[in-house]
Amino acid sequence: MPPDLLNDNQARHLTSVLGLLLDDLAELAADLPHEAWAEPAATQIRQTAAGVRDLMRHLGLSLPERTKPRRRLQAYTGIWLSRLHELHARHLSAYGAVADGLDTALDPGLDGIANGLERLSRLAQERAP
Repeated sequence: MPPDLLNDNQARHLTSVLGLLLDDLAELAADLPHEAWAEPAATQIRQTAAGVRDLMRHLGLSLPERTKPRRRLQAYTGIWLSRLHELHARHLSAYGAVADGLDTALDPGLDGIANGLERLSRLAQERAP
């Protein structure tokens, strides 16, 4: 890969998030039960992890040993902020009719959780004194 495709911050971000994905896939594979669906799932997990490693090599990114706690926290808060956004009432119509008033019952709670995650992300970004 030409070295000018990713700047240092982009490379760190991709390495952190993709490393976190590899960590999570390994944990999921280790926790699979002995059931019929689990063997194909394990195979798919291995193939997906291989795809992540191939992409990282293609981009010239090093495979991390384990994502550092600060970066894990930042990555997880970003992932969950995105997922929480999808849970707002206006987006739930994909799962069926949305009841009148669901937005006032659901959305403020989700927004409060999102605010907490944003504060957590900012704490992880702060430099230690």
